[in-house]
Order: sequence, then C-alpha cells, then structure tokens
Amino acid sequence: MCDVTPRAEVALPADLSAARQARGFLREALCRVHQEAALEPALLLLSELVVNAVRHGAPPVRAAVECRVRVLRLEVGDGSGARPRLRRSPVEAESGRGVELVDVLSRDWGVRVDGPGKTVWCDVAG
Repeated sequence: MCDVTPRAEVALPADLSAARQARGFLREALCRVHQEAALEPALLLLSELVVNAVRHGAPPVRAAVECRVRVLRLEVGDGSGARPRLRRSPVEAESGRGVELVDVLSRDWGVRVDGPGKTVWCDVAG
C-alpha cells in the first residue's frame, strides 16, 4: 500500500459519459510519486472497463484506484453478476476487444463477486 496517496472511489453514471468522467477521476486521484508512468495505459484500461460495465453490466457503476507502489490497481464495479469473457476478436471486428486489451496491457486482472454484482480489477505496472 502507498503511504502517499489513499485509495479513491467514484460513482459513475450508467451511460457512456462514464468513461470520460472516469478518466478525469483517474487524472485527479493518481499517485504522482509512484504511478506517473502508468497514467496513459491506465487511462485506456479504465475506459475499457467502464465502457464494458455500462454496456454489459448494470447500475450502479463505480470505479476505484489504489496505488500499491509497484502497481496501480484499477477497479470497476457494476450491479450485474455476469462475468466478462476473454475472447479473441477477428482483425476486422469493430468492437469486442475490451477484455483482450485488459489481458494484454495489464500485469494481471480478475473478477471479484460483490453480492449481486461484480468488480473487475486490473494491475498496471507503475
């Protein structure tokens, strides 16, 4: 755990404006001491997780960020118990790569069941 920057959480709207709001939240909450290098990939991954929560999940949608000194933990929760699936999309596909991006760009990722909903988390190297 980081002793400089506390864990931060935000409630997000259940529409596509949530991705923009989540990126603003991350820019404000990011640990500048340990995680400055993680900002760009983290912005992309957080956007993907939030869009997936809005499109395939259910309200309420929320995001959290936590500095763990060596990694930046991103979490996005929603009210649906449906788990994301890793699938390989054809090159010509126009969508369907969100979880694939998370799998490739993060150090690790997973899903935690939270009552009727879930939280998808990923660790971004700092």
